[in-house]
Amino acid sequence: MSAQTFLYVYGAVCLSMIVFNIVYGLLLRGSETRMEKRCQHMREIVEQQLGLIRQSYTVSDRHLERLQRRLRHVNDLIAFDRVLAPLCSDTEDTAVRDYLQQIQPVILFLAVHYLRRDNVQAGYFSYFLSRYMSKRRLPVDSMQDLLLEYIHKDNLYCRVNALQAMLNGGNEEHIFAALQIQDDGRVFVHEKVLTESLLAYTGDSEALIRQLWEHFNAFSDHTRLAILNFIRFRSGRWHAQMFGVMQDVTRDKELRLAAIRYFGRYPYEPALEPLLAFASDSDPTHWEYVNVAVSALAQYEGARVIDTLKAALHSENWYVRYAAASSLDAHKVNYADLMDIVMGGDRYAREMMTYRLESRKMQEAGE
Repeated sequence: MSAQTFLYVYGAVCLSMIVFNIVYGLLLRGSETRMEKRCQHMREIVEQQLGLIRQSYTVSDRHLERLQRRLRHVNDLIAFDRVLAPLCSDTEDTAVRDYLQQIQPVILFLAVHYLRRDNVQAGYFSYFLSRYMSKRRLPVDSMQDLLLEYIHKDNLYCRVNALQAMLNGGNEEHIFAALQIQDDGRVFVHEKVLTESLLAYTGDSEALIRQLWEHFNAFSDHTRLAILNFIRFRSGRWHAQMFGVMQDVTRDKELRLAAIRYFGRYPYEPALEPLLAFASDSDPTHWEYVNVAVSALAQYEGARVIDTLKAALHSENWYVRYAAASSLDAHKVNYADLMDIVMGGDRYAREMMTYRLESRKMQEAGE
């Protein structure tokens, strides 16, 4: 191919890309314009029904039929969502809450409809459910049974949204079933996503924890880790169970670390000796246990705790030294208590501890 021919081909390709971008931009602009018109029309009919509710009437049957017919199309569902979102942000408007309660039969119909659609549309509808589903938490609820079917789908977006919808309005038994389904291994849901979803649960956290703990060993390790983290952020009443996990050497390392973190959040006297043992471990391959245990000791008093933390300052691992300095700082130790460190020959321990002490002084001076 000659240079001139190559330039012609290159120019044609560039021109094609320019034309494509222009056409695509025009299509996007037209699509957004059509969406704005949909939103405007949907806003008018919703406001009309809210006006009826404020006058002590109920939503009209004609409105329910119109919603049932129109919201089967995903673009109209998106417009409906855009209209409801700002209305729901006003928590003092009881008319919106009553409106959502009265259209629940329509949402149930749509749940059946979108269950048969492709994963993208089903995923969006499960997201819609997570925002507007009724929070009745009944033992027998057709909507919660349908959500379990959404969680069965081999699509991460659909599973996560359906799980969040379940946690927003489901009861403990259905949530346990939902976690079992997502734990089947067909679609990986990261434990951090599971933890954040569980923390969004608006019902009785203690009842949910009891339900999950009864079947704790039925889950995989990554789901168990999410459950332990959920317990750590939600309840300080599970010391004995967490102590068992921490001491069980057959458990996965991440589970034991989660249990150690629990005792850094909720001090438990029987856990002190194991924590001191973890913090004093000199095996460099166990540095994660040492690091987490040293952080947890910030919540425990006593000379042995201070001595163990000072010893951890001499660790070869930077993270362990930093955790030890932070824990000593939390105990409000001063220069006089740390003269052996400050005046000692371990430069790394001295610099780390001096940095923490000086940072505290600067913070106190600023306050």
